[in-house]
Amino acid sequence: MDFPSFASFSRMSFFRILIFLFAIQLTSCSREDEEMLEPKDGFYKDALTAATKQQLSGTWSIFEAAFEGETAQIPANYEECGRDFFQFTTTDTYRDHYYISSYECEKIVQDLNYELENGVITLKDDWGSSEEMVITQLTGDKLVFKMKIDLDDDGEPEVVSLMARRYTPPNDLDLYSYTFGSEITDDNRNEIKYTWQAYDGFYKFDRYEIYRSDTGCSKANARLVASITDSSRNYFIDLDPPVSGEICYFFKVYNEKGLLGESQLVNFFTEELRPPQMEFVNVAMQNNQVKLEWQPFSGNYFSHYEITIRNYKGGTGGAYQEYPVTTIEDPEVATFVDPTPPRLKDPVYAIYAYDIFGNVSSQTYTDSNAWELTWTHPEVLNFASVKFVAPAHDAPEVFFYGRQPDGQYQLIKYNYQDHAVSATAVRSPEAYTSIQMQVHTSENGTELFFAQGNTLAVYDAEDLSYKYKLNTPSFFDFAYLGNGIFSFTDSQTIYTYKRTNADLVLISQKSHFSTHFGNTYYHLLPLKNGEILVGHYQEPNSYKFTINAQGELSDGQPVNIPIRSRTEKKTLYSPDKDYVINLLDNKIFSTLTYSLEEYVESPSFPSGISRDGNLIFGTRNNPQEQISSESTHEKKARIYNLETKTVITVDTHGYPHMLFENHLGQIVSISSGFKRESLDGSAPKPDIFVEVLEL
Repeated sequence: MDFPSFASFSRMSFFRILIFLFAIQLTSCSREDEEMLEPKDGFYKDALTAATKQQLSGTWSIFEAAFEGETAQIPANYEECGRDFFQFTTTDTYRDHYYISSYECEKIVQDLNYELENGVITLKDDWGSSEEMVITQLTGDKLVFKMKIDLDDDGEPEVVSLMARRYTPPNDLDLYSYTFGSEITDDNRNEIKYTWQAYDGFYKFDRYEIYRSDTGCSKANARLVASITDSSRNYFIDLDPPVSGEICYFFKVYNEKGLLGESQLVNFFTEELRPPQMEFVNVAMQNNQVKLEWQPFSGNYFSHYEITIRNYKGGTGGAYQEYPVTTIEDPEVATFVDPTPPRLKDPVYAIYAYDIFGNVSSQTYTDSNAWELTWTHPEVLNFASVKFVAPAHDAPEVFFYGRQPDGQYQLIKYNYQDHAVSATAVRSPEAYTSIQMQVHTSENGTELFFAQGNTLAVYDAEDLSYKYKLNTPSFFDFAYLGNGIFSFTDSQTIYTYKRTNADLVLISQKSHFSTHFGNTYYHLLPLKNGEILVGHYQEPNSYKFTINAQGELSDGQPVNIPIRSRTEKKTLYSPDKDYVINLLDNKIFSTLTYSLEEYVESPSFPSGISRDGNLIFGTRNNPQEQISSESTHEKKARIYNLETKTVITVDTHGYPHMLFENHLGQIVSISSGFKRESLDGSAPKPDIFVEVLEL
């Protein structure tokens, strides 16, 4: 049953089924409807030329078919769905409805254009194909028409009469409410969106309704939030939701007969939302400030922008950190000027958008919302880490020995008043050591001494030119005692040597601790009046020796002053106030009575004292704490007054690591722009600088 001239019409599938049913039900000599007209030889013969579109208008279903004098009843294909039917409208549209499955009464609806002239209906599709229906009878309840159908597939169409009656389809099945559900994908994570199957029923569509329960997820307290009269619209986006972690919605669909279906409550968890990704347009320096420009927010549920600073552009790494700079609550604002850019080489600015539910536009470790600014604050030193620090005694200068970003170590002298490197050692120290470098003034001038195995490398402190090495015994610490006398210690013995230019001559040696630990943490602390202490952090006492003007050692005896310094072998000693601070447990011991005088509660981690010994400088920043953006380190210095027993807190530009009082009476801090365990700790970018505290 092919129609070569009309093969593109999907209606042909319907007629194949119809004729098949007709063929198997056809009975000989049957004429069940006396009013049924037999087909005539001429296809256009008996055409009802007076038929009008107004008479045709409405819904019809084929009940009988006739061919060569025989008739047959045409049943419904799927009883549970009702009959196939077709419609003529007064707007020249022919619409065919035929079911193809009993599952959810799946059907195909085909629209064609039609013309009526002299009782002949011409159906046309959009591709120019056509088919004719010849009306032979038309009353208020019955339509009889002829069509040409190739029943036997011989290429020659036969003329078949079909009788249709007015038909009222049953109400549409609710195939829609159960399809109501939320849709959230990577492409629409910035909207509360619900979708459903669009209405395609027979009866005239009326509306969709969306209801929302703001609290408790109950239909009893739900309210109507949208009414949609466009049947093809199959989604709803809630643009004004309440601020809640869970919001519930349900759906109703209406046609001209009334309520067709209602869904269950469907919850939406707002934590699944993500504001759209933010992107910078430009980040640049402008008059020593950083100007940031970005694409304005384009999405839903905006709360605020957050601008942050971090030390990586993308990905993660050791010591990854990120800190807020500012928040902006106006979505139309697309610029910001940072008046105080961070003390960090090539800082990374990032921008995020937050929605009203607290969701952020992207995770921390992405780089599409970040901009790495190629710029370095003039105060930042070009060190990834600093191993040793030695302040100058009579100038605004500090000696640094540290590792550069390229992995090479360098020894420099830095002027923190001019923010400039005033000297660089051409010949850097060659061996690793845990012994602090020291700066001393003698008849040989001001020099910097750097331990190198069993030698001391000597540098001119003015220009850091290398002078020579002093050959020494094997030692774990050294001290300069004045008058050209040096002292050295290992795990068993303390030595004194007399220096003459590049030569050291042994003067005296004495044994100290009888127990020996398998590490190098033995420490020398020169006191006034020719005394010196030898200590170790695992020893409960230290050994005190007296050294005369000629450098001879005597009176080796244990005293109740444990030298429990950290691994950098630093102990705070005040000759004016005659005390030593034990840096591991913050205890102050008298160097006159060798007794415990006081416990320093704050600062928790002392790192320096004033020249007169009355002030103790430090922080609450634990050098043993694992560093992250959430660690407790703070940009504050704490100063304890021994006389008044009071502590003042001073805000700093960076995180203080070492504080001291300079020759001008200023309190100076060696700080880092981002958090570090210590100056020697690893960091992804240089951020160490010197700052003078503003009291």
